[in-house]
Amino acid sequence: MTTIMSHDHHLATSSSPTIKAPALYTDTPLSFWGGISPTSGKVIDVTHPLHNASISHKVFCLPSGRGSCTGSQVMLELILNGVGPRVLIVREVDVILCVGVIIAQEFFDGKETPVVCVVGEEQFRQLLSDGDDVLSVTINDNGRDIVIENETGNSFTARNLLALEQPSDASLSLPDSLISNDENPSQAKALAMKTIQRVASISNASELIPITSAHIDAVTYIGPGGLRFVQKLVELGGKVAVPTTLNSQSVDRRRWQSLGVDEVYAANANSVGDAYLKMGCDGGSFTCAPYLLPGRPKKGEDIMWYVALCSFGMQIDIEENTKRNPPQMMHFFVRGESNAVVYSNSVIGARTEKYADYFDILAAIVGAVPKVGVHVSENRLPSILIDAENLIKDHFLPALNDAQQLSDMRYGLDSFFPAMGWLCGKLSDGRIPLIVGFDALPRVTADNLKGFCAAFGTTGTAPLFHMANITPEAIGEEVVENLMMKITPDKRVVATKEDLKLAYETLDGGRDISSDAVQLVALGNPHLSLTELEQLSEMVDIDNRPKNNNVDVIACLGRHVYTEGSQYIPKLETYGVKFINDTCWCMLLDPPIIPRNTNATILTNSAKYASYGPGLTNRRLRFASLYECIEASKSGRVSRGGMPQWLRSFSTLACRHLP
Repeated sequence: MTTIMSHDHHLATSSSPTIKAPALYTDTPLSFWGGISPTSGKVIDVTHPLHNASISHKVFCLPSGRGSCTGSQVMLELILNGVGPRVLIVREVDVILCVGVIIAQEFFDGKETPVVCVVGEEQFRQLLSDGDDVLSVTINDNGRDIVIENETGNSFTARNLLALEQPSDASLSLPDSLISNDENPSQAKALAMKTIQRVASISNASELIPITSAHIDAVTYIGPGGLRFVQKLVELGGKVAVPTTLNSQSVDRRRWQSLGVDEVYAANANSVGDAYLKMGCDGGSFTCAPYLLPGRPKKGEDIMWYVALCSFGMQIDIEENTKRNPPQMMHFFVRGESNAVVYSNSVIGARTEKYADYFDILAAIVGAVPKVGVHVSENRLPSILIDAENLIKDHFLPALNDAQQLSDMRYGLDSFFPAMGWLCGKLSDGRIPLIVGFDALPRVTADNLKGFCAAFGTTGTAPLFHMANITPEAIGEEVVENLMMKITPDKRVVATKEDLKLAYETLDGGRDISSDAVQLVALGNPHLSLTELEQLSEMVDIDNRPKNNNVDVIACLGRHVYTEGSQYIPKLETYGVKFINDTCWCMLLDPPIIPRNTNATILTNSAKYASYGPGLTNRRLRFASLYECIEASKSGRVSRGGMPQWLRSFSTLACRHLP
């Protein structure tokens, strides 16, 4: 429900005794990054039921955020721009959104911030059912409890997630292994520690644990607040305590001028990156695919070395993989980029939560994180089963066999994995899923899993999935059976043909019956791997047709892969491919990189970009396989309503729940 009643437009502070404001409801999780404009407060996700509604100055009731870890950045900018909600009522604890508010409180003195409270599933359902136009929110004297009251006087108590409580347990201090290096902590480290303790309190953590590395997502420039935050850390003496890589920033640090990027915007974007470099982060990284960087696990660390090889394109042999004993991986990381979080946990078997932007750099400075979520072994167990067995055996495998017999790339089989990742994230309902059926495939490549992970991270909120007999914590029939036994019957879902068709149609949502022209082919989200670069060079040579002059082809990749794949670059540049390092498509929001014409069509093989791109760029996004993207770069057009060969025969709707 969206109300348009007028009330006083002040953001609520955590000390406000009572707040009364219009209410806005949704039962669909929403990614603040790519979902809400940080300057207007309007919902820009074209697939969300609240599209074009404003959350500004409202009591905003939603189940949780989803997808990107950058939601905390958006929350900070909303607050600093004076267009944030007055109250956030969430069904389940959402640390990412809380971190944005905590940063505003701790680093930006005097800024009014929204109240954030959690109500649980039953009370959330009641709120949606009542649908009152106005809600009143009162913070009790103890600061921990919040009373939510509707217009008829009915009320209930919720938990204030931002209550300023001091940790009561000494275990929420630095681990012993870090204390020796903490004799004279900087102001930045002290403030980082305070923030981490507040987040630990929200998460009900009982202790902090040391980490071995970090990857910082908050390198994107989306407004002056984020830049000021990281510059303040530098001013206060912030230095990272562990090896720390950087995610994609907002511009190519070396090519921004030749790409036509606005000088002021480039200066701000590079200033964000410069600040992180001053704190000791790796200047050769700037990638959204840190699992492709050097420093991957060394030989001798069995599955870690094995997966690292796969990350560079080696095919995973399913039959051989099932013979392995499940590895016991106890490597703790901080990952603040959603696809990297999902990949690290699921494919590598490392341990990292889906950390909010800003929290990631604070954890890197301290060298520790709360022991919560998937850092804890029992929390890594699946609680929902997604059965894709019949979908794959009855429909995908026949298409795969046809394609193999024809030795033909035109079937677009690589688009199956991101489409399925998007669907499985949607079906998982915020839970860690066990996905069955993929082990029927003769092989699964690391690039397949990379696309799956990125797509799963856009629709799912869990930082981890298990894929039976493919990912390291679900290897072996006995292990899989034991995992399945722990999942209750009501949490067993079948992925159907119709589900997958709807997923593909949603990703390919920019279809326009009046035009099939394409103006931009956008590749590399996440950044291209070496094997993808090689495949791209092969595909442009399938025939002698040149690139269409009306189509730009731009590929994003990390500096390391760009250097390692230097043998492929000249041929691709001769064909007309432009390469961009240091940044990625979710940060490339403006012309001239994207088309100036707002009616233009962007074609991508990335389910992640197909999800976020329409709201971020206000352009039509089409989704297709890598081969179809190259074909469109030659012909200048893509099928208006067509689907890949493997999906064309999907028609009937199967039962959604297992007996």
